[in-house]
Amino acid sequence: MGNLTPVSLRDLSTVLRVSIVLHPDLAARLDVTQLTMPDIALQLQAGTLASIAHAVDLLAGTDVMIVEIDPADPAETEAFERFCARHAGQMAVVAAVRALSVQTTRQILRSDAVDVLPLPFTPDELVQAVDSGRQALARVPATPAIPAFQPPRRRGKVISLLGALGGVGATSLATQLGVIWAATARVCLIDLDVQFGNAALYLNLRPRLTVADLVDAGERMDAEFLASVAETHNSGMAVVGAPIDIVPLDMVTPDAVQRMLALAADTYDVVLVDLPDAWINWSAAALTRSDVVLLVSELSVAGVHQAKRQLEMIDANGLSDRVLLVFNRVATSLFRKVDLTQTEQALKRKVDVVVSNDYAAMSAAIDEGRPVSTIKIKSRIEKDLRMLVATLDALPLVTL
Repeated sequence: MGNLTPVSLRDLSTVLRVSIVLHPDLAARLDVTQLTMPDIALQLQAGTLASIAHAVDLLAGTDVMIVEIDPADPAETEAFERFCARHAGQMAVVAAVRALSVQTTRQILRSDAVDVLPLPFTPDELVQAVDSGRQALARVPATPAIPAFQPPRRRGKVISLLGALGGVGATSLATQLGVIWAATARVCLIDLDVQFGNAALYLNLRPRLTVADLVDAGERMDAEFLASVAETHNSGMAVVGAPIDIVPLDMVTPDAVQRMLALAADTYDVVLVDLPDAWINWSAAALTRSDVVLLVSELSVAGVHQAKRQLEMIDANGLSDRVLLVFNRVATSLFRKVDLTQTEQALKRKVDVVVSNDYAAMSAAIDEGRPVSTIKIKSRIEKDLRMLVATLDALPLVTL
């Protein structure tokens, strides 16, 4: 069924817009024509919580959202709680759960969800859940007739990650930073390593559409198409994956990259760009379009040598003032400070950020597509990553 025509959220006396989102197997068995209710505009969609998290048209056209979740999945439960909190006061959210128990009901109702609906449900149970949503919306203070002035939305911050050489963990940092940041902002990760990119894989995502589809779209590339290509991780982060097959580097153009990043910055608060190690015309265009260039390396002879070469290339392109130099997988000790003196002398500049080495925890997080914090609670590497997010968040936008 198509999207419904938006009406005022508070005009509940005329029509209540109810969207039901169920996993495809159950959605295929439900006949919404048998669920006619007075003053209710009902639509059914096959999907998941992740698939609708950034479905702008669907969310804008819904007063009561009934969405199927799996409470046995901690990541999905956490994502559902964030979803409810994000839309509290604007849209009533009802959880739909298979094999519903009293314990699960209590757990879900601790969030901002207004009700829990068992799956499969009866018409009476659906009416009760919808009524809970109506009552919840009725308790929200009415929107003023003349809304307060809203300043234009500031464009999102574009942060490109560039490895000094292969295997230094730039993609790992991109995915983990994005997962952390997604708790407080709208984040999009774009994998422009078109030959060997693994960002989607690191997040346990298998995208149907990729960067290649955006490039192929040409002038048809717009915000709506970008949103349709992006896969949504349980954290809420949107991910545009690298092509499934290895493609020539020249299939991407500077114009396509500039358009892609401009659209993403207009749509999201934070845009993380995972770049290939190679310098080509379109990767240079991505760096030029970035507010911050995160140069990632490691404390090895090759790592320092290649970092110096990358810094020289960045400086030659007039981008040295945007660089944040990060050394990853650094062995740290509680009672001994990392000595970076020789490294900084060789590079002729300070190292901005050090990320501790916890190869086992990071490898497990990558293998399972989860935040490293869920693998090892309060680890040193999680602390370093959160500090890096705070540092990046505080950096200003550049004038483009």
